[in-house]
Order: sequence, then C-alpha cells, then structure tokens
Amino acid sequence: MPALQLGDKTVDVDDHGFLIEPNDWNMEVAEALAETTALSPLTKDHWLVILFVREHYLVYENAPMLREIGKRTKLGERRLGELFPLSCRECMCRIAGLPRPTG
Repeated sequence: MPALQLGDKTVDVDDHGFLIEPNDWNMEVAEALAETTALSPLTKDHWLVILFVREHYLVYENAPMLREIGKRTKLGERRLGELFPLSCRECMCRIAGLPRPTG
C-alpha cells in the first residue's frame, strides 16, 4: 500500500493517492498530497476551494459538483480548472482528504 511520509509520521493512501483514513487529514497532509500532484505550494485560492470541498463533504457526505464549488467560492469553473488542472474535482477531493468521487 502506498504511503506519504511526513517527517516521522506515515499516512496511508490508496493506489490513486486518496487517504485510506480520512481522519489523518490536516493542512500538512494536504500540502503533501498537493506535492504529489505538482500543485505545491497551495495558494489562498487553493485553500478556499479545499476547505469548502471538505466542509461540504462533512455536512452532506458527498463531494460538491464543480459548478457548485465555482459558484460558492466565487471563483468560477474556469478558475477552478486553472487551480486544479489535472482531473479537477478528483484532485480537489484528494487534497481535501475525501474519498475518490464517483460520477
């Protein structure tokens, strides 16, 4: 099983880079996950999206759709694509410590 090494702490991830245990997530883990997708360092706009996606998931138990993320963060879908160019929604969820989205 793949893992992220964060100093003396190891965090397990699946073959797609998603956390096995969502409770392992914190901002340091998010930064490490972002590095694995070449999105480091994370900017203020990245954090706005990541924290919104995470909060939405914790309330509704599903990842929000891109349109909703763009609208609620006031960044728009185009900007989201610029911030997270590789598999946009999947990348957001990975860095936010959520399960891999379906659909």
